[in-house]
Amino acid sequence: MSSVRPPSERPSAPPGDAPPKRNATETKKRLLDAAEAEFAAKGFAGARLRDVAAAALVQQALIHHYFVDKEGLYRAVLERAIAETAEGSWDILGRVSEIRPLLEAFVDLLLGFYASHANLLAILRMEAASGSSVAVDLMRDRIKPVFSAVEALLLRWQREGAVRADLAASDLLVAILGLTLFPFQEARLLSALSVGTASSIEE
Repeated sequence: MSSVRPPSERPSAPPGDAPPKRNATETKKRLLDAAEAEFAAKGFAGARLRDVAAAALVQQALIHHYFVDKEGLYRAVLERAIAETAEGSWDILGRVSEIRPLLEAFVDLLLGFYASHANLLAILRMEAASGSSVAVDLMRDRIKPVFSAVEALLLRWQREGAVRADLAASDLLVAILGLTLFPFQEARLLSALSVGTASSIEE
């Protein structure tokens, strides 16, 4: 039997370019990386599957094979990043039980996530402006249980007197999110004001 792959499996690399490794896992990763950049630059409405395929060096048919359609690809891009954050959060909750180390671990996780997912933040800004609920639905499924677990810990520490009881646990969580996200979400504004930016945080 011939081992030659059908045309849909052959990357459409320009002449002279070495073809990328041909396996499903690597192909899907390249497609997701290319799609993340495409959606971040143009939004969902402006993104073009043919441009995603070209950037990933594959034929467009593979997008439909792996993700069905544009909506499926968009959801997969968001789900990949959200799942990464959820898994990291559960890992922290499973191995850290003291207040300060727990909060420091979550801040480190969030800062690392924001620093390495500038494209995703751009996608989320566009999604919020468009009124789409894809990210909201995914976060409700994957991230809200993490928030509930952390909130339960904060409530317990408040009862034990380890954390101020005059602040709502949910407000504390929102404050942590806001303080870590703002320098990355509004880096251009902070740069214009000549105050600390995301790059200074990373340093």
